[in-house]
Amino acid sequence: MPRRWAACVALFAMAVSQLPYLVGWSFAGKRHFMWLGYNFDDSCVYLSWMRQAADGSTWGLNLFTTEPQHGMLINPLFLLLGWFARLAHLNVLVVYHLARLSFGFGLLMLVWEFLRENVTSIETRKLALLCVAFASGLGWLPWLWNSHLTIDTWQPEAITFLSLYLSPLFCFSMALQVGILLLLQKGERTGRARYAVCAGLCGFALGLIHTYDIITMCTIWAGYLLLRLLFPLWKRDFPRLPPVAWIHALIASAITFPSVSFIVWELYTESVFLKRANVKTLAPGVIWVGLGYGLLLALDLLALFIILRRDTREPSENTTQPEDDRMSSQFSKFLRDPDSLVLLIIWPILNLAVSYLPVAFQRKMLQGEHFPIAILAGIGASWLLARPIFLTQRWRFNFASVLLIFVLSISNLQFMLRDIDNFEDNRVQTHIHRAYLEPGELDALNWIEVNTPPGASIQPMPWVTWTIDKKGRRMVNAYDITLSSISPSIVHRRVYCGHFGETPDFNSKLNEASKIVWTNDAERTILLRKMKVDYIIFSQKRPLEEDIELLALFTGAKPHSKYLVLVYTNEDADVYKVQLPH
Repeated sequence: MPRRWAACVALFAMAVSQLPYLVGWSFAGKRHFMWLGYNFDDSCVYLSWMRQAADGSTWGLNLFTTEPQHGMLINPLFLLLGWFARLAHLNVLVVYHLARLSFGFGLLMLVWEFLRENVTSIETRKLALLCVAFASGLGWLPWLWNSHLTIDTWQPEAITFLSLYLSPLFCFSMALQVGILLLLQKGERTGRARYAVCAGLCGFALGLIHTYDIITMCTIWAGYLLLRLLFPLWKRDFPRLPPVAWIHALIASAITFPSVSFIVWELYTESVFLKRANVKTLAPGVIWVGLGYGLLLALDLLALFIILRRDTREPSENTTQPEDDRMSSQFSKFLRDPDSLVLLIIWPILNLAVSYLPVAFQRKMLQGEHFPIAILAGIGASWLLARPIFLTQRWRFNFASVLLIFVLSISNLQFMLRDIDNFEDNRVQTHIHRAYLEPGELDALNWIEVNTPPGASIQPMPWVTWTIDKKGRRMVNAYDITLSSISPSIVHRRVYCGHFGETPDFNSKLNEASKIVWTNDAERTILLRKMKVDYIIFSQKRPLEEDIELLALFTGAKPHSKYLVLVYTNEDADVYKVQLPH
């Protein structure tokens, strides 16, 4: 029965996560809704991998650059999803969201199994699962929300619900993280090596799918084992660490190691992908992390105080345990044994610590931090709500629980409402992407897919406008790259510039792609040779009045250059074949 309750919570969480997309779809009208909101550009990358897999590729290219490359193994998760899309004859975007919903449900059920292994009280398990599924931080406060600094306003992998809402990759890799710790814990408690083997297989998969997290998991489990080794020296009644736990850790590590080695080898033999890995994604300041978890941390401190405080009651006549060694009377009400407490304490500390290692991908390693914080918060909430005023009538306890979870989840609700507002305004959080494609833009991409060879490269032109700098000079700026970002996932063609990280030297290449629209013939020819594109797409066919002169070549005010041959046109987009003279 409790497992059925957990399944209902998981289903409800995934249903809520789908609501903003459904609202966005209702705004579409005749436009094509792309079912992507926050992290639009990264979703385009994952969809491009699926597109390549669906077209029969196993070894994939970075489709967001025309630089020479020999490619890498497609991320196995998206490789399998792409194969599924091909076998089921489904659009990759449909499979993407089906995977998100399925993996999100599976993640929450796995968290429930972790709670069953570590938390004794059913009511505490329920509150802990609700905290994991829905709780967030204080970013919803107006002065914090507008600053965009607290992690619950912008970093999906740091908050479980935002991962459920946005990414099948985060959901699946988080499930592997929880699975590794759960299996290693079971192996320690039972002494059975099969759990270590299964943990190693999860680590092997995690190493191929989301390699950064291996650093986190190894650090957490090594720290846990060291603390378990040292605690009995400080407190004699603390259970000793069985030697087999170290053997299990070595078994799991040995199985995991080949996948990590393979990814490292791929990166250092493919310069295009190494450049992507070295794009800086640095962790925010600790204060913004703390505010991003907000009231959860206060409940954590309450939980630790309740669990760790000494039992000051007078010992009974049958008590033979020395007073100094008596454990809190509250401990067994919440946690199975001291091992569980050690893991829940060391997990968030080390998870946070590794996210500040001197590497380019710091903030990515914050993934997983939310789990132990939310679980401990569930314990604190359980103690807080175990007051006579709530327990005398069941409806009071339920109402207080729902109210508490609502307060803890306001940031997530605000996050979804922000996406809905963006959908209504036809934009996403990047501010350089739209939420919808015009029908003719999609028709132009379909024409490209049917009428160009698979190895052709394209470049949808960025939308540009004039701006005035501080010195009063007119400057040309790109303000929309939607078509170049989404193209690789629709037509399996490489673009010259389409993603801030996947495209090496993105800013300079975006500037070059923008110049194609408005510069003179001599410079345009030089740029097209450098870009090595076979087709360009112009879709800014309804410019602002002040931009008509800027777009004169493509709006008919100037005659077309001989090296740009119009091969397809509709009311929303034009396709030109690039035919440069030798």
